[in-house]
Amino acid sequence: MSSITAYKLDVKSVVDDDFSYVTVAVTWKGKKHLEIPTQCKKTQVMWSHESAYGVVGSKVGAFIGCYGEDASLQEGIFTHRHIAELLTEKFTGLKFNEVMWVENPLEKTLSTGKPRLKKAKWLPEKEVDLVHLYSDQYIDVRNPITSKTDFFNVFRINGTGKKSYQNTWLMCNEETAKKLEEMNFTCLYIEKSTISG
Repeated sequence: MSSITAYKLDVKSVVDDDFSYVTVAVTWKGKKHLEIPTQCKKTQVMWSHESAYGVVGSKVGAFIGCYGEDASLQEGIFTHRHIAELLTEKFTGLKFNEVMWVENPLEKTLSTGKPRLKKAKWLPEKEVDLVHLYSDQYIDVRNPITSKTDFFNVFRINGTGKKSYQNTWLMCNEETAKKLEEMNFTCLYIEKSTISG
């Protein structure tokens, strides 16, 4: 069995014990998958009223966690435009796409169907200019090669035929991981991981 060991980037809507950070939804009713960033110019998202932790707040971190049901493909991460510009200038293997906002039905209407009188607590406290940051460099875990870029995607195909799906992880090398940690971004977690084929 082949495997790749590198540093996985994970974005969580939590800092220490504070779970009150905003998240974006990448899937919802009628939209089952996150767009593959290398195949489109804009990624559809909406502000999410849900998170993996059951709590959503209005604080905005340097990176924005995403929430998606039935989404096996989680390519790239969401961040502010100025951070994406900084990282794409500093490191190799990174690009970013625009996001296309879709209004969450619960932004103006409560789940009971009544109009919302106050701003939802899960909407961001300030206006943000987000982009979808990703790598266009791919490494198949079944046939691993050494990446020549700072950032890359490791992917694995699971299942066969019509039931097959792809898992994708945004990763970087050790030197890049150290530089990222020195930048001290909020909501970005970097962990040495081994992905097996």
